[in-house]
Amino acid sequence: MVKKKNLVWPDCSESGLRERLAGILEEDFGPDTLVFLEGEMGAGKSTLARVVIESLCPGAVSHGSPTFPLVQTYRASTGMPVYHIDLYRLRDPSELEDSGILEQFEERGCLVLIEWGSLFNEELLVYTEHPERIGKRALRITIESGEDEVRTYRITG
Repeated sequence: MVKKKNLVWPDCSESGLRERLAGILEEDFGPDTLVFLEGEMGAGKSTLARVVIESLCPGAVSHGSPTFPLVQTYRASTGMPVYHIDLYRLRDPSELEDSGILEQFEERGCLVLIEWGSLFNEELLVYTEHPERIGKRALRITIESGEDEVRTYRITG
């Protein structure tokens, strides 16, 4: 579990992000965890997902954001499935159900990284606000971009 309710990592480059994540990856990005990645377009959601995937899944090459396939699947060194989901392309809440994406949200023993979950706040409420009801826990990572490409990562959960 993230030991603080709100961790703030200002001025975090990609290499700095790898170092900071190393301390919490195995403990916080484990099975039965939903990680909601939030931020404006270009804030660094896909970069963060790539760092997590490449750290947990040795030899895996992240293919960037799965905007068009919606879901990309990886396997961590522990055998845990890691799903990277991008909801940006979906426009209607019915597409969540029709696409089968919610199956990954509810699958046991996996880590799910979700970009653009905020587009479906109401439909994903049980996953974001009450994940314990389905045997999960949720982290929210909000990325704020500042001047000179400085990013601040706020991790709550």
